[in-house]
Amino acid sequence: MIDDIDISERSRAAPLDVAVDGRFAGVLTPHFKHELFGWAALPLVSLGVAGLLALLIALLRVPGAEAVLPWSSQTFFEKALVGHVTFAFVIWYMGVHGALTVLVTAQTLGPSNSELTGAGILIGRTGLYGAGLSLILLLIPVLGDLGVPSPNNYIPVLVHPLYYAGLTLLAVSLALPILRLLTILRARRDVEPVTLGVAAAGVIYLIALGCILIAWLLRPGNLEIDALNDFVIWGGGHVLQFTNTALMLCAFYLLTRITLGETPVSGRVFSWMMLLMVAGAAMGPLLYLTYSAGDPAQRLMFTHLYWYVLPLPTTVIIFGILGLLARRWKDVLAGAPEVVGMLVSLALFGFGGAIGFFESSVDTRTPAHYHAALIAVTLAFMALYFALFLPLLGLRTGRRKLRTWMYCLLGGGQFLHSLALFVAGSMGVARKTAGAGQGLDSTPKIVSLSVMGVGGLIAVIGGVIFVVLVGKLLLAHGREGVTASMAVTGNSARPAE
Repeated sequence: MIDDIDISERSRAAPLDVAVDGRFAGVLTPHFKHELFGWAALPLVSLGVAGLLALLIALLRVPGAEAVLPWSSQTFFEKALVGHVTFAFVIWYMGVHGALTVLVTAQTLGPSNSELTGAGILIGRTGLYGAGLSLILLLIPVLGDLGVPSPNNYIPVLVHPLYYAGLTLLAVSLALPILRLLTILRARRDVEPVTLGVAAAGVIYLIALGCILIAWLLRPGNLEIDALNDFVIWGGGHVLQFTNTALMLCAFYLLTRITLGETPVSGRVFSWMMLLMVAGAAMGPLLYLTYSAGDPAQRLMFTHLYWYVLPLPTTVIIFGILGLLARRWKDVLAGAPEVVGMLVSLALFGFGGAIGFFESSVDTRTPAHYHAALIAVTLAFMALYFALFLPLLGLRTGRRKLRTWMYCLLGGGQFLHSLALFVAGSMGVARKTAGAGQGLDSTPKIVSLSVMGVGGLIAVIGGVIFVVLVGKLLLAHGREGVTASMAVTGNSARPAE
């Protein structure tokens, strides 16, 4: 049974910047704090690596860069692009997924965590340390200039045993805390909406892994390595977009609850939308049974699954958020910087969705679409650090102006980056190319990609601010205190943990 959120929670006064969320305050035992710290630190390191690679990628697309930079543009561009996507999106998203999974697990068990056995602790530590090791395995081929880039969709890879081992270890490492959460929830009848949402994202993640495994088992025998990688990851990659979207919606739900003291939709509606996303994602494995391996119709159906099933639950919740923000606009203006981060995320997500209807598989309109959407999710996750993860770890959350600029620089820079890529793609500039291979034979193309480089640089500055600011706080772990003096629970307030 889906239990609706208590009405008092949807109408309580907005807490000051940024109070510890009352549903999570006090439930983190030392073990869960260790897990949360690890899952919060790991994606931050990954994002820092991705930012450096993104800067190089942006510079490599600027006309004339090949005459200045010391690398062979196209060769390094392809390898840097593979590494950037892995660290900026795969590890980053999965790390935040791990952190949220740890939090809702601790919240479900309660302050005593008496139901967490030695096996549960071992599973948590194994997942965390395995994810850390996977980052090293993935980084070695990138820095060592090993392997051959395979720029397939969703999860591009370097064809090298260490890279494949790193991806496999990362996938299994996140699956462990997800399975632990689902095991704990199996006997629960009443599940808090955010907990159900994170659990739903976990189920979808496992479905995506199932799609990848099924595709590997049913793979055609005559595919070259690039085509094989793309076939194996294509279906699971589409299903993973359900996971990422569900996590973004959970982030929005938490951010409005924490910063405005109100949720965008009722807990019942939110829970049903999450279950609808699970139902849609569950259709993925069935497509492998319905179509033969390599059938173009199967590939098209995964795209249709993404386009026609995912928008409904997303639209319901986002319209709820827009209505809430419009109704509480005075509180929005005076609220925490994370409200600004949420607004920028929503605007960028809408822009990315709009230009997605005009994308092409061969030119830069495709990366224009998905970079806008992916950075929108990233902005929501960044806001979660300051609104949830850091306060629960007992870390200060000051620097309001810097945080506001951080969200605006990343979102605004990515808007310029995506807009310029879209314009360049409309003129025929091919994706996944750099230097002379881009065919810059006209002034408009040169101008567009120059603006793209500027936008990318602005976005990187926003990302650098986030990495440095959060990194300093995490390095000060154990020495800092929470800025907000009270944590709100229901209709009462108590000191923050």
